[in-house]
Amino acid sequence: MPRLVDHDQRRAEIGEAAIRVILREGLTGVTVRGIAAEAGWSTGSLRHYFGNQHELQAYVVRAATETLHRRVLPRVQRPRTEGSVVDRIAGIVEENLPLDAERREEYALWAAVVEWERHHPPENGSVTWDDQRALYRQCIAAMRGHEPVRDPDRAAHPHPDPQVELWAALLHTFVDGLASQLVNTPGELSPGTAAALLRSLLEAVPGQQPDPHALQ
Repeated sequence: MPRLVDHDQRRAEIGEAAIRVILREGLTGVTVRGIAAEAGWSTGSLRHYFGNQHELQAYVVRAATETLHRRVLPRVQRPRTEGSVVDRIAGIVEENLPLDAERREEYALWAAVVEWERHHPPENGSVTWDDQRALYRQCIAAMRGHEPVRDPDRAAHPHPDPQVELWAALLHTFVDGLASQLVNTPGELSPGTAAALLRSLLEAVPGQQPDPHALQ
């Protein structure tokens, strides 16, 4: 009897192979031929799942996004009860900075998702941008003594405190700049210096109201 094919498992293998290719070559390396070779399949077998390169890349971007959520979210969401509010917020934000090998890999995946969105703009705007801004909005709100927002939909909307919106935008821009320098000019900016600069910005947030329960 012919062996039954586990299509979910095969799609998982495709996603894993594609992520390896992204880490080596970026999204441009994600082609039907390239992923088939990486996965050890024939091109014809891969075309059974994806009719063209666009479909394949769209699937790969979803796989990369799921990988990022699986890796990063548990670290960002873990309870933090020690240290100052700046230390605790910095520990959260640093999970989005390529400060070590693991987070440099994650940054490469994030860059591939951003590249895809740039060439194929989502109907309702960038999902990656919205996710980041919501995180930074929560961080600044906590520093100013506001209660954390548990509903992700609410966190995606502007905060009623205009200072939260202003400093969330500044933090978002600052972190993107640090990440770019860490990746593109690593000899000019060390991880330690990047972490120190981040704390300097957080310390400048006006009207800090440390709340020991804000991030629990």
